[in-house]
Amino acid sequence: MKSPSLSLRSALLAATALAATPALAVDDQPVDTVSVQSDSDFGDDYEDEIVVTAPRLAGQLDTDFAAEVELDEADIASYGASSIAELLDALEPQTRSGRGRGGGRPVILVNGRRISGFGAVRNIPPEAIAKVEVFPEQVALQYGYAATERVVNFVLKSDFRQISAEAEAGIPTQGGQFKSELEPAFMAIGNNGRLNLNASWEHQTMLRESDRDLIPVTGSVADAEARSLSPASDTYVIDGTLVRGIDKVTEASVSLRFDQTDSLSLLGPGAGGAGDPLRRDSRTQNWTSSASVNGMLGDWRWSATGNYSDADQRIFTDRLGGTSDRFDSSQQSFGGNANISGSVIDGWAGPIRASITGSYTGSRFDSRSERGGTITVTDLARDTPSVFGSLTVPLLDPDYEVGKLGRLSLTLNAEVERPSDFSALKSWGATLNWGLTGNLSLLASFASDEAAPSMTQLGAAPLVTPAVTYYDFATGQTVQITTTTGGNPFLLAEQRRDLKIGLNWNVPMVDGLRFSIDYNRNRSLDTANSFPLLTPEIEAAFPGRVVRDGSGTLIALDQRPVNFDRATNSQIRWGINYGASFGQKEAAASEGAGGRAGGRRGAEGADAPPPDGSAAPRGEGGPPPSAGGRGFGRPGGGARGPGGMFGGRPQGGRWNISLYHTVKLTDKVLIGPGVPELDLLGGSATGNGGGSNRHLLELDGGVFYKGFGARVSAKYDSGSTIVGGANGNLDFHDLATFNLRVFADFNQMPKLTGSLPFLKNSRVRLSVDNLFDAQRRITDASGVVPLNYQPGYIDPLGRYIELQWRKAF
Repeated sequence: MKSPSLSLRSALLAATALAATPALAVDDQPVDTVSVQSDSDFGDDYEDEIVVTAPRLAGQLDTDFAAEVELDEADIASYGASSIAELLDALEPQTRSGRGRGGGRPVILVNGRRISGFGAVRNIPPEAIAKVEVFPEQVALQYGYAATERVVNFVLKSDFRQISAEAEAGIPTQGGQFKSELEPAFMAIGNNGRLNLNASWEHQTMLRESDRDLIPVTGSVADAEARSLSPASDTYVIDGTLVRGIDKVTEASVSLRFDQTDSLSLLGPGAGGAGDPLRRDSRTQNWTSSASVNGMLGDWRWSATGNYSDADQRIFTDRLGGTSDRFDSSQQSFGGNANISGSVIDGWAGPIRASITGSYTGSRFDSRSERGGTITVTDLARDTPSVFGSLTVPLLDPDYEVGKLGRLSLTLNAEVERPSDFSALKSWGATLNWGLTGNLSLLASFASDEAAPSMTQLGAAPLVTPAVTYYDFATGQTVQITTTTGGNPFLLAEQRRDLKIGLNWNVPMVDGLRFSIDYNRNRSLDTANSFPLLTPEIEAAFPGRVVRDGSGTLIALDQRPVNFDRATNSQIRWGINYGASFGQKEAAASEGAGGRAGGRRGAEGADAPPPDGSAAPRGEGGPPPSAGGRGFGRPGGGARGPGGMFGGRPQGGRWNISLYHTVKLTDKVLIGPGVPELDLLGGSATGNGGGSNRHLLELDGGVFYKGFGARVSAKYDSGSTIVGGANGNLDFHDLATFNLRVFADFNQMPKLTGSLPFLKNSRVRLSVDNLFDAQRRITDASGVVPLNYQPGYIDPLGRYIELQWRKAF
């Protein structure tokens, strides 16, 4: 310190910060401390440097793996999101798995606990979040999940209450369609649990071919009015989640959601080109429910989860001649799992931890298709019990006087599952995690998995559909063909081998800069795929699937799924995350000089500022949760903490940027014996979207200051080429798209809300997707765009503008 003694004012400041910080985590377990250094903001008379020591936020993960991304309240507010679902969409480049297999949603934890399902957190407002942590895939093993997706932990505030209403409307700049949505919501968090209720209505008008400059694939230009590119639809949603504490370490939750979508599409002119257009009417209804309970058994954490969902669909399709086809389907999914995780024994370099999960999943699918007097029925079922376990063994740890080169641990995992309609499947893996320093970590993992084809890939009933528009690569023609879809009972299990090597570095020379790089190599045998694009190589591999007439014109194609012998790919993905704050002294001075007039939250139930009007120093993770009130938040309470949208206190600025670059090194597929291997980076393709793009760049950046925020996200991929064909190569040109989001948080503008009180606790946001109206151009060797690859077909919306208004009460 600059002086052996603290000034009175600095001492009071430190005492205030410490007094506001709880000493124990949610589970009454001690947590690590962080040190915060703060130079005095009070002028030359107070030159002392103070060090404030406070616990970590309760609910942060206790793991040997370093977080790859951490967001505090101000970072979260800078995204301008309205829910966890929106926030995850914005963070998608940072949360996507580096395993190289594409991916689904990351593993979601709340306050370091497993949850019953994504529906339990989908609509939590970002203002209720104190911190977001993103961890590598291997952390999922400690919580009883496979290491296939990254882990995102949301640390919630312990005292929060909000009633909000949100309205938004949007249109594409090319016109032709209008979308609107209305969404009321309620969220309350207290020391005994949380309650989240949400409802929404979304309306979308029809977009027709006549609204775009298209050359029709079939029929005349006049017929374009009778065909839709995007249906008219209405979607209604109501859902709720209740989480309740049973005792200090045990909580239970239940979630229920219902949604219904009604849609209408137009399929072309009626008989003789006159009369009403042919219609397709559909209704989809989904019921989803889940429940969970979790707690502590000594030093072991346990959880049990159950879920049930029912999805029903009914479709009526008009046909020429006045007939109508009907399709009905119903699918039920249900299951449960139980997990227990904890320390088995103290090893030579730390506690040896284990996680064991027993699961059961069940699926039932039945459908009935009635077409021209022909009835096709499907009735499928699958039951899958499984057991999954992992064991983490510390190998080196200087704190245990074992080694001097950082912390090294080994994690082993294995799983066995037995689908009722397939053979037993086995998976195993191993991970080495080496934390060389507090800023630098290395990770190496190998996984061996077996996966069964889906229930419908195996058993769906055959369905013959005439007049399907298809681009025949062999002749270069866009034709109408008859397709056969359904299941293939002879599909084999896929066998996968994945290797990953990764590095994460918090650059010590530049505060707030994180760098990561991953190498992934994947090899799969007997992959189950939808029938690929009919290139000459594919036709040679599956000659019995193709029917041509005497002139060589394609007239029918059997598109039921197939097994590829082998698929191999490798890639490198590297990226940086960089962010910093600014204007903090100005914000503190503003509040001390009277900013509290607009930001004092006594009436809203939130904390009043310290008595001297200064801003207490806080760690990177934002303020720790308070002890909270009774029940679900304080009566009339607003969002707690400075980073929330409706926090009320003037804030300094925050900017951040993330950039990720994926380079595919290899991507090859062997269809079958005797067929040349397809190089998807070198002119081959298995899908209608072309081959593999060698380069993918993803950029996301934003700034938030004095209530105004702006974010830009951009994506570039380098395109691909399919070599050969009647019209020469088919080029999928490169594509760069930009999305812009600007918003104003009026609660950070006390003077404005003082003059216009109705703006208090509200935010307005303007979003522009595909800012420059970029659309991928697809051309043959002569520069001609095939009819079914016209931009109006592959991206009918183009540039899309949306205005959103959100207000809390």
